[in-house]
Amino acid sequence: MNAPKTLTAGVAVLTLSLMGACAASDGADSEAGGAGVATLAGVPTFEPDPTWPVLPPDFEWGQVIGIAADSRGHVWTSSRSQIAEWDPDGNLVRTWSASGPDDSWQVIHGMFIDHNGFLWTNARESNLTLKFTRDGQHVLTIGRIDETGGSNDTGLMGRPAEIWVDPADNEVFVADGYGNRRVIVFDGETGRYLRHWGAYGETPDDEYVPDPASREPPRQLRTPHGIAGSRDGHIYVADRANNRIQTFLQDGTFVREKILRPRCAPDGEPEVPGCAREAAFSVGFSHDQAQTYLYVADGGSHVIVVLRRSDLEKVAEFGGPGTGSGQLGRPHNLAVDPQGNIFVAEAAGPWIVDPARGDSVQAGFRAQKFALTGGGTR
Repeated sequence: MNAPKTLTAGVAVLTLSLMGACAASDGADSEAGGAGVATLAGVPTFEPDPTWPVLPPDFEWGQVIGIAADSRGHVWTSSRSQIAEWDPDGNLVRTWSASGPDDSWQVIHGMFIDHNGFLWTNARESNLTLKFTRDGQHVLTIGRIDETGGSNDTGLMGRPAEIWVDPADNEVFVADGYGNRRVIVFDGETGRYLRHWGAYGETPDDEYVPDPASREPPRQLRTPHGIAGSRDGHIYVADRANNRIQTFLQDGTFVREKILRPRCAPDGEPEVPGCAREAAFSVGFSHDQAQTYLYVADGGSHVIVVLRRSDLEKVAEFGGPGTGSGQLGRPHNLAVDPQGNIFVAEAAGPWIVDPARGDSVQAGFRAQKFALTGGGTR
């Protein structure tokens, strides 16, 4: 372990509290679950597992706005700025606060466990991307607290949302996010800026205003919220407020897009069937070697959508709004464990009428497991 030190790169202050290998007991680690398994026998199907997690008596969820799975099958959640680790049976292993000195890091959002076992997250409202060890030691900060410089600033963040780290070269890809409209890439060891891009691989334009009456897809990202990289070198971005997935090469070259649902018409105009105001929140891959399917958390319709990755065509969806097992309330983030199970973080969902009592209860505010039951490996 090297001595703590501080680096400066561009205009961002990068604080390194710990260098070198993470203190992980099982060596290299990655959310993708290693090199993958055999081919799938068909489209994956899932059933909710109401026994997961096993909540301690004093545990209470807030909005769950970050979730990750590591190669050991442990699942990590973020709620109320507390990071929680759960073992494969759903037992709570530990919790720690990611809220920083004097609780100054606000709204801990998004999560990824990288190939070295480090945990990455964002202090969204503080404009920071953060790196921790698994036991909560702070390692690296990208950005400067409460400062932002727009979508073409190379050192400051703009309310970042989710993160993915490439195990091949330790590059960190951030969907940046709620304030900015870009993907930005850093070196995972030093935090040095590498590159960034916007929709269609073009330069982001913060002055762009889409025409609400146009049926053409907007030329800029609008809340790029989810991000994940595939084994074949593609980056998938969940462009939340534009209801779409955009795919890029790692250098930012645009590949294709998929509109999950049409955008709703402006007030006073005829309704658009099947429309949504927000759809694509988070993305993950099936656990086979080819990563044949792409899973999308549709937080507007409260479902998980299954796309065939080769052409981004929809092949299935499951969930639906509600508070019961398997129903969803604003699925905000998702993760896939090495066995192919999907874990979903639910934020503040819709109000649902309880048919038994006749009153209303708000969905969401929990994490759920959807166990792989069909379309498994062969």
